Amino acid sequence: MLSRLSAALLGAAFFCSALPVAARDWIAPNTTLGRGAQVHQFVLVDSATGRPMPNARYRLFLPNHTIAGKPPKVGETNSVIFGTTDSAGRTVKVRLPKRYVAARWVLNPIVGEGEFGESFRIVDALGGAPIEGHPYLVDVADEYLICGHSGTGGYTYYVQSRESRTVHLENTLTLIPDDDAWCSGPGRVIADSNGTPDVPDLFTQYLGTLGANAATLSEDFQSRIARKLMSLAIAERNVARIDLALDLRPVPEDKLNSYGYELVDAGLRIERGLSMIEAYLAKRPDDPFALDSKGWALYRLGRNDEALTWFDRSIAVFAQPGGDYEATDDAVREARAEGLAHKGEVLWKLGRTDEALDSFRQGLAILPQSDVLKATLARLAVTLPTAGAQ
Repeated sequence: MLSRLSAALLGAAFFCSALPVAARDWIAPNTTLGRGAQVHQFVLVDSATGRPMPNARYRLFLPNHTIAGKPPKVGETNSVIFGTTDSAGRTVKVRLPKRYVAARWVLNPIVGEGEFGESFRIVDALGGAPIEGHPYLVDVADEYLICGHSGTGGYTYYVQSRESRTVHLENTLTLIPDDDAWCSGPGRVIADSNGTPDVPDLFTQYLGTLGANAATLSEDFQSRIARKLMSLAIAERNVARIDLALDLRPVPEDKLNSYGYELVDAGLRIERGLSMIEAYLAKRPDDPFALDSKGWALYRLGRNDEALTWFDRSIAVFAQPGGDYEATDDAVREARAEGLAHKGEVLWKLGRTDEALDSFRQGLAILPQSDVLKATLARLAVTLPTAGAQ
């Protein structure tokens, strides 16, 4: 079924901008920028509570406009303001020759620390109209997560990091009032504390908040914090913490495959990951994503011939004409290319070079920009002897 929601990125799915030489210049709330007769000023509002956000960091800009005295960065067209609100949640004043309605501006609350940053915009997938007040969760890989409701224009928090990170958005969750309170309170505090000296690491903080709020947070939201704990433990390659995170609460049935694959792909607790994948397949035996996951787990365990059987089953389901997995869907194309990369790697390790190259070519034909496929070719030092593979 087609979802009516989608997320449009302001930029890319990664923090990918170059690190500036100087730190970000945070503009005080009593400042006036620009020139012109029309004065623009806004109130930063917590979209979950509807209340102003005093003394809070924000990002503000008018797309494709330059503000006098605030030139855009090299290669950009927007004069972006990073500032802090006053005690009433008000931003700086911006003077422009013309009046622009608030809906034209982008105003994000900011969370996290660092010069890399990104945000999302939640829109109707059918008409492209922005959706305000929709619950979401943004996960900065190997760092923090932040949750809330999309604000004016459908925009999320602007999440910052000191390093280039992958950023994931989930916009299919439901938040109860106690979840919202956690997002606006402890969730923001933990995210802002990331990397701060003399503050417990993120795993310890999320573990503590999960225990302290077990009686109030929804089961679904608690499972998402537990998932974050597992991801942080995997990033640390800390097996004891992985087991602790997994034992905190039952893994949701619909997440068994993704949890299992994450373990397998990291090469940690592979047997446990395989058992999760098999439990998922017991209920959904023809799920091509999980079929590929099982093949990858078997490969990690050295059972290469068995792995190829499962990869072929996955590829066959994806390739069924008129099936449930449309080749035009970006997520499906990415998964198909990744599956062919997995199969090609096993064939390469078995010395079946021609078959491996053919598998790699098929993957590139489906998704030439596949990061997994490109990383596999680089790791194996494989150069495809065709012009189309470049």
